[in-house]
Parts: sequence; C-alpha cells; structure tokens
Amino acid sequence: MQYKYLLKYIGNINEILIWFDLPSNTTINKKGEKTVSIHTTGYERTSFTVILRYMADGTKLPAICIFKLKKISKEKFLDGIYICVNEKGWVNENEMLWWIERVWTSRNLFGNSHFLLVLDAFRDHTIDNVKNQLVEKNTNIVIIPSGYTSKLQPLDVLINKSFKSKVN
Repeated sequence: MQYKYLLKYIGNINEILIWFDLPSNTTINKKGEKTVSIHTTGYERTSFTVILRYMADGTKLPAICIFKLKKISKEKFLDGIYICVNEKGWVNENEMLWWIERVWTSRNLFGNSHFLLVLDAFRDHTIDNVKNQLVEKNTNIVIIPSGYTSKLQPLDVLINKSFKSKVN
C-alpha cells in the first residue's frame, strides 16, 4: 500500500545517552604543572537514556528518560517528560511497546489516518512485537540501515547535537 503522508503523520525517534557528571575537558593550571586535578561528583560513569521523538511538522512528542533503577521515585517530574526505569537504563522492547500505547497512539486524533515512523536499526526497534504493535496502530515503519544513521536519521542530523550541547 502507498500513502501520501502529511508531515504531521511522519514521526522519528532516537535515543541519546546522557552522563550525570560531565567533567570539563578544559582546565586552568600553572604552566609546567605535571598533574592537573579534575573535581567530579563521582558519577562520571553513570548515565541515563533520553528518547526524543518529533513529527516532521515540528511537533515535539513527550520525551522519555530511562534510568538504571529498580523503581521510579515518587517525586514530581516536569510535565511533558515520561520517566521509566529498568535494569540497564536504556530503551528495550517493553519501553517501545509502552511508548506505542501511551504516546504514539494518543496522537491518532484523526481516525484511521496512516502514520509513518522512521527508526534506526536498533534491535528493540525492529523486534517483531514492536513492528506488529505499530502495524496494529496504522503505522508503517522505515528502518534506516546500520551505518547510515548519522546521515539519514533526522533527529541525529538536526536535533541531537544541539540537545547534547544544551545539556553539557
């Protein structure tokens, strides 16, 4: 089947690894010093995943932060950001299925419109359960082949670098 997708029906998702402690790569010290101390919080090896999702018309879908924890804190988080936890701290099949049900499906305010979702070749994007769930939600998928993400993935090309620089 072929569809003429309006920009508001074309989506893209991408994951970004964010480090809790980002020590600066610039130091100020006396010329000739042999040792330069860098102070950190001790969490420079601890990270979490941020999943950004946009529609081609510029609509931003709620971001998801996935932390390497056993349970979610009872704190109040910012509106428009979903918080998930799992043992690895990155997206997996469960997070993808959860997102399809909670976020992607909620966009279908237009009846039986067909959507197009652009994904990279990450294993949990292409697993059968995820693909089948997307098909049930009137969504066709396009998989960007491995090695081409930095050239063809819209979020990777246009948004991620800016996002990372703002976080740093």
